[in-house]
Amino acid sequence: MRKLSCLLIVATFLLGVQAPLFSLQAPAAQTPPPPQPSPTAPLYQAKGEQYRIYNFPGTGESIPYRLFVPSRWTPNTKLPLLVSLRAGNTVDGPYRENNDLVKVGEQRGYIVVTPMGYRGLAQPYYGSTYPVVRPTGPSAPAAGWTAQENERSEQDVMYVIDLVAKEYNVDTGRIFIHGQNPSGSGALHLAAKYADKFAGLIVSSGPVPPAMYPWDRIKGKMGMLVIHGTADTSNPIEASKAMADAAKAAGVDVQYAVVPDGTHLGAFLTYAQGFFDFMDKHKK
Repeated sequence: MRKLSCLLIVATFLLGVQAPLFSLQAPAAQTPPPPQPSPTAPLYQAKGEQYRIYNFPGTGESIPYRLFVPSRWTPNTKLPLLVSLRAGNTVDGPYRENNDLVKVGEQRGYIVVTPMGYRGLAQPYYGSTYPVVRPTGPSAPAAGWTAQENERSEQDVMYVIDLVAKEYNVDTGRIFIHGQNPSGSGALHLAAKYADKFAGLIVSSGPVPPAMYPWDRIKGKMGMLVIHGTADTSNPIEASKAMADAAKAAGVDVQYAVVPDGTHLGAFLTYAQGFFDFMDKHKK
């Protein structure tokens, strides 16, 4: 009788409880941790020009990036980092012509890295929605990319920055981002979204409509350099000037550089010394 009473009490209690005692919902998916440098990797803390790979979190895919570390680097040396986004289908894109970024990076003591942007597809925008102003009309950001690929392109850049910064003891107050053409739009996007990460933003032949850009997000947080060549027939130099003027009007510390006879792909390389002069002046 006593046993039956106990069962009745338990049943009454369970029926009176409104909230479930346990959840049948599946646990929320967790964001995989970011990749970390491996001290056992063959090129760990190597110097000079290198091709690297890492495993993209959540997919395990091997993603390449190109890296240059100047000869003066030591484990106790904190050097600045230039992130030059690719502007073609390869991580070799930023190092055209005479390999000027690397040559001057060696002279001036800068680490230079180019992430792939997850996929080697054309027209990388790295998550940006800002179209590039062109003579035939505005570009279509990330045309040919899926939404997931575009999102992972942005993630790839941030993963690579973090990997290099940790492995090479980078001066995190002096990280700079550069983009050319659609990658210029990408650099503008990343600078606005991760404004506390970058000391400087460099855009070469990558003008976006000034009214679309949130200038207040970078104002007072980083310097900006806009570069355009007079022989550029791909994107209008007037649009780069308008973008620089809008940035200045919004209170951004901006420098506008016109490169005489500079071509679409070669102007920023011709201006390489000025490129590094600009970076030398800025720090978080």
